[in-house]
Amino acid sequence: MQRLYEIGFIVNPDATEEEVKKVNDLVVSLVEKNEGKVDKVDEWGRRPLAYPIEEHTEGIYTFVNATMDGGNVAELEKRIKLNEKVMRYIIMRLDDRLRKSNRLIKKWKRNDERRSREPNMDQDGDDQDRHSRRRDQQEDNDGE
Repeated sequence: MQRLYEIGFIVNPDATEEEVKKVNDLVVSLVEKNEGKVDKVDEWGRRPLAYPIEEHTEGIYTFVNATMDGGNVAELEKRIKLNEKVMRYIIMRLDDRLRKSNRLIKKWKRNDERRSREPNMDQDGDDQDRHSRRRDQQEDNDGE
């Protein structure tokens, strides 16, 4: 069954741009080789680490969103672990909670936009706001 995963890894800061690109290409090719699909590659670049790793205080961060079978995660994890340039990695399955939180964020943005368009709220505006809140609550309940 195809599921959505986020693969995050930190590459050694001593690595060249070419070596970082090779690691990124390795992860993408492993996902695609195992009949997965890469949705997005998000390269954050050089960032400070929360704590020193192997005497390094910064690393090169990359996150890959991919859709793939859960059975192929173990092979991907093994290959990432064997790569000398990768200092840390994490593979997370994104589940329904993430979808729900994304839906809530969209709802909040929609409400903020509506409030910014309506500077003066009168009695009719209050009714309209009450109706939109009821609709938003129904959308939340439908998603659960």
